[in-house]
Amino acid sequence: SSTVAEPMGSDDNESADDYKDETLPRGAGVQRAVWDLRYEGARKIKNGRIDTGDPRNGPRVAPGTYTVKLTAGGKTLTAPLKVLPDPRGELPQSDLDAQAAFAVRVRDDISKLTDLVNQLRSVQEQLKARNTALEPRKSEPGVADLVKDAEAAIKKAFAIEDKLHNSTAEVVYDILAMRGGARLYSRLSPLQMWALEASGAPTSGMMQVLVEQEKELTALESETKQFLSGDVARINQRAAQLNLPFVIIK
Repeated sequence: SSTVAEPMGSDDNESADDYKDETLPRGAGVQRAVWDLRYEGARKIKNGRIDTGDPRNGPRVAPGTYTVKLTAGGKTLTAPLKVLPDPRGELPQSDLDAQAAFAVRVRDDISKLTDLVNQLRSVQEQLKARNTALEPRKSEPGVADLVKDAEAAIKKAFAIEDKLHNSTAEVVYDILAMRGGARLYSRLSPLQMWALEASGAPTSGMMQVLVEQEKELTALESETKQFLSGDVARINQRAAQLNLPFVIIK
């Protein structure tokens, strides 16, 4: 069984995936779930280095009315839940809504970046494995050229990945010490942290920084898609002509 909390009357573009989902024990008896009043955190790059912040910390929800769902045995039960504002605070609801919306926006950008890195890594791993498997067959017509194209694609995929995060950083200090400084992943993370720790709506400066970073993310997303639909697709097409396995884009 599992529970999830989401706003009542939420926007159609939102899904239950945006909110905390907790799996309960399956044993008999009364089970208890505790919601920490936060959205799910961002997806992180495996072994990726960040010098500031932790994308796994989800944004706090704004005060409002939410729906708690309990799913078990193929059935879903719902109940309303109201989150009240901190009585010690003086911020208007609009500022609290803006703060939560900004933090969720940054979270989604980090998750999108992580997904791009995972795609690029998957392609690199598959091409490397296939090149190793084709090593004994390099003397066959067309195979050597296919391996050469795959090697070029591996380098290109890594180059794109390196634009998204500091892929060669072994420790946090490497991010600041290496040429080019912090990549986009390490610049979005502190922005999310500041949004979580702020008291109120994002400043104009924070919004301006996010807009610039989203432009960079959009450009890198486009570059990744062009690589997958161009370079990788051509390698798959050539491999098909040679009756060899394909690279699967996840």
